[in-house]
Amino acid sequence: MALPKKTSKIITVNNIKYSWMASGNDDIIYLIICLKESPGQKLLASFNYVNIFENDIVEVQIIPSIVKQVIEYAINKGWNPYKKGKEFNIGTMNDLINYTT
Repeated sequence: MALPKKTSKIITVNNIKYSWMASGNDDIIYLIICLKESPGQKLLASFNYVNIFENDIVEVQIIPSIVKQVIEYAINKGWNPYKKGKEFNIGTMNDLINYTT
């Protein structure tokens, strides 16, 4: 199932177009990613709004460079965006993301 066109964004990683959207509540930001065309398995990731990075407090904002890192990480962990079926949840990503890129 595709993400809503009005609220999702597009990113291209390794010549593949993905749709993504982020939403949050009081504590957590949720990131959902799937293929733009013919979406298969959705990728789910989450982030705490605030993270400590190199002894600095960083307010997390989901930007394309973070989405790209999440996609690359998930593919290395076995996510297949073409596969149909249950979503692929990689959990909280705060400690696995480079916030300086």
